[in-house]
Amino acid sequence: MKYKSVIFDMDGTVLDTLGDLLGAMNHAMAEHGFKAHTLEEMRSFVGDGLYMMAVRALPESADKKLIDSVFQSFKAYYNDHLNIRTKPYDGIPELLKKLKETGIKTAVSSNKYDAGAKMLSDIHFGDLIDMTVGESELVPKKPDPTGTFLIMDTLGCDRESTLYVGDSGVDIQTARNAGLPMVAVCWGFRTRQQLEAAGASRFAETVRELESHILN
Repeated sequence: MKYKSVIFDMDGTVLDTLGDLLGAMNHAMAEHGFKAHTLEEMRSFVGDGLYMMAVRALPESADKKLIDSVFQSFKAYYNDHLNIRTKPYDGIPELLKKLKETGIKTAVSSNKYDAGAKMLSDIHFGDLIDMTVGESELVPKKPDPTGTFLIMDTLGCDRESTLYVGDSGVDIQTARNAGLPMVAVCWGFRTRQQLEAAGASRFAETVRELESHILN
């Protein structure tokens, strides 16, 4: 068995969170007099943390005061509505269970704020995930590898036997910055073409393919 531990991104990799992110963003946009966004538009906003979603959702002319206000409105609403439509991608819980039974350590490294990431991981995966780390005062957003290194240090992982799994260019760069091999999944928020352009070289079109990358 090549890998002894796997670090997963959260949004777009193990959890489909797009519906709740869209609901919270459109709530904030309406409060500030802006039109609602579509699901496809929201898909292009995610990947670099919640604050950047607010930046991308607003017109380019928006100043920092407006961005901050929309972000605070978004976050307040999302705190109370982060698990309305959110659900694991098909096959992910079964994969995590198999990895646990095989003795492979699993973790989540997310650009979602730490409390929200931990809450969703606990609700949907419980003890199938050994550790979850989100953005905080101590852990900068990815592609900074601090969160990844924290996971590896805590769980006793090494670079040679740890795989990073994600769905975005940020994840590709995070894995590169941490010195880890990486598999890009194609069911998330970016297309295979976008992932290839961002530098990915190994792909999983399905959870079964991902399982093969990990176990074979």
